[in-house]
Amino acid sequence: MDKNIESTNRSLRENAEHISFNDDGWARRRAREALRFIRGSGLRVLNAGCGPGFDSEEFKKAGHYVVGIDFDKKMVDFAKKKGFQQEGKVADLNQKLPFRAGEFDAVFCSEVVEHLPVISVFLQECRRVLRKGGLLLLTTDNPTYLKHRVRFLFGKADFLVHQCHVHLYTPAKMQELLEKNGFIVRHKKNMGNFFFVSLGDVYLVVAEKGA
Repeated sequence: MDKNIESTNRSLRENAEHISFNDDGWARRRAREALRFIRGSGLRVLNAGCGPGFDSEEFKKAGHYVVGIDFDKKMVDFAKKKGFQQEGKVADLNQKLPFRAGEFDAVFCSEVVEHLPVISVFLQECRRVLRKGGLLLLTTDNPTYLKHRVRFLFGKADFLVHQCHVHLYTPAKMQELLEKNGFIVRHKKNMGNFFFVSLGDVYLVVAEKGA
């Protein structure tokens, strides 16, 4: 395994935030926002970086078959024990995913890509495991959040040095990366109260697998 990836994974394991099993409702809210862009029921959904599975349960309650993966076995076991998802596997998102091509109708990935050393590997794998026309529903922190801009003006850029964040992506940069890796961006939505995506704290991108 690449040393940078190994170091990042070790940092995630050691970070108390990552191993929290408290349901504060935020993961469920992100899942419900993503669900608004999914049509039909009974779809196969991959929750990439499922954590304790609170967001998985929202997809399950909506009638979908959810497979959750996380590099942390404790998280996968917790989600399975609680019945939040139909399947759970231990997998590293920095590597090839343990699924066949075209196996899923949708991939949900929430607050994960900012922890990955090389996002292109993950995006290419998402595209591979999605069926034609399948959706990637991705949320991540926005470095151009209005509050961050103000704090930056006063020399307070602590948001740039979060222990487990290795990359931050503006909505425009994320769209560029998705398009470069074979996706068509259909929607970008701020998860907070701002109308403009570029000003919000966390944003959702809905991207369709291209031809």
